[in-house]
Amino acid sequence: MSDAQQAYDRMVRPLEDRMIRSIWRIVRHPDDAEDAMQEALLTIWKRWDRLTKHPRPEALMLRICINAAYDVSRRRTRQRRAVELSGAAPDPPDSSGSPPQRMIGAERHAEILRAIHRLSRKQAVATLMRVVQGDSYEEIADVLGCTEATVRKHVARGRRRLRVALAHLAPTSTERGSP
Repeated sequence: MSDAQQAYDRMVRPLEDRMIRSIWRIVRHPDDAEDAMQEALLTIWKRWDRLTKHPRPEALMLRICINAAYDVSRRRTRQRRAVELSGAAPDPPDSSGSPPQRMIGAERHAEILRAIHRLSRKQAVATLMRVVQGDSYEEIADVLGCTEATVRKHVARGRRRLRVALAHLAPTSTERGSP
């Protein structure tokens, strides 16, 4: 094994779980997550020299993963639209849970992803990393290449826009158990 391969393994292996979790939270589909992870790893390998010189290589690797996940998600959306326009049959549905539960879950997930994709890129990345993954503002700032104050603003604006866009999904007072 070459020195470059060993250095790659030392740097990437400890982050693999976090990388795949970041990807999964965006794509939510096993095949798409695998595709995005492969694309991210390929990009990391191709840009290895630049990555090792970066002040926070972990942050850059996570950013590459997030970008790959968005790329795969957009590609899947374009493919789905092409199938809808052509009239071809969609993939068979998932067989876990009851049909109404699967349908509602899939519709909500798709709607949430559409809402996130309508955010600006930086708002979407900051909101996903902070709210879903629980990353610190410092880590997000490293990924986005901005200050922590800017990250806080991106997260606040992203949350506000998502709250408005997804208000109809919030449980009503009767669903929460209030009288």
